[in-house]
Amino acid sequence: MMRKAREWAEKSIAPFMRQTVIGKTGRGVAVHKKADKLFQYANGSTLYYGGMRDDDQRESVRSIGGDGGLDIALFEEANAFTEDDYNEIIGRVRNTVGTYRQIILMTNPDSPNHWINRRLILDKEATVYYSSAVDNPHTAPEYVANLQKMTGVLADRMVRGLWVQAEGAIFDNFSLEFNVSDDAEYNPEWRVRWGVDDGYVRGGGPGNANYHPRVILFANITPQGFIHVFDEYYATGELSEVSIQNALAKGYRLPEIAYVDSSAAELKTRIHNSNIQASGATHPVGEGIKNVRRFLCDPDGVRLLKIHPRCVNLIREMQSYAYDADSHASTAGERKPSKVDDHGCDSLRYLLWSSRFNQ
Repeated sequence: MMRKAREWAEKSIAPFMRQTVIGKTGRGVAVHKKADKLFQYANGSTLYYGGMRDDDQRESVRSIGGDGGLDIALFEEANAFTEDDYNEIIGRVRNTVGTYRQIILMTNPDSPNHWINRRLILDKEATVYYSSAVDNPHTAPEYVANLQKMTGVLADRMVRGLWVQAEGAIFDNFSLEFNVSDDAEYNPEWRVRWGVDDGYVRGGGPGNANYHPRVILFANITPQGFIHVFDEYYATGELSEVSIQNALAKGYRLPEIAYVDSSAAELKTRIHNSNIQASGATHPVGEGIKNVRRFLCDPDGVRLLKIHPRCVNLIREMQSYAYDADSHASTAGERKPSKVDDHGCDSLRYLLWSSRFNQ
């Protein structure tokens, strides 16, 4: 059983199996060997859990099962995995202890161009079973009620189970397969920059119009001039100095510069007082969007921007960021983006604007 990152599996799969599945079955069914990342069953079966975030984790998965390989493999939150991850597991599910071999992927829908939809569903490589929160007899009524309040592409995917792109999607050239990568892991030898948007520091949660977090994106500038966004910080309901302290506490190299929303004078001053050069990042929104699109995939098909999978909020926004359905092109020929789930996208615009002349 796998999550994209082994540490996520340790916090989700392992506790669920230990407490809910095995715990409610009865003592003696299986023993959890935490150090070995496995459950040993009384009948001799072994359930391993892990991830495929980097080469070390992939190598651990390759060694599971010895010469016999695996009988069953399960991907949880499967849309976070790449097609290469899936292909590797196909080659591992070759054991003959059971009477059949099976690969199971559990996921919420994603973009229609995602490899799971394209290959397994549309090309019918897999049998597909649909379920929703209301099908689960253990789901709290309050949770179901809250789901019904969701709007836009998040509601289409998480409530209605549709593989859809946001209508009027701004970053329709954003690819989970090519722009999201473990290659964007932090490198302490490379320069670091921040992209910062202040928001209104209000809550409400993703997908709601009143969700306005303060966002700090952490990025490496590679020797070739590529941008790797390796981490993010989202916060609501806290003072700006606390956000800065928490961002610095992550332990990354001090940024050479932070590009900040020009209207956030107080936040910019706080960053400057933390011995970080802070620069306003004012530019026409439409031009900033064009620049981000070029970094996502330039005219020659090169992906100049990569985002680490841990940046879950930014990745979510990149998929759902869309033009306001009620807006029309202005005299400058620009439509207005919807002001929902846009603070990470704004931070990314600020971060990339200074590199707009990079070739």
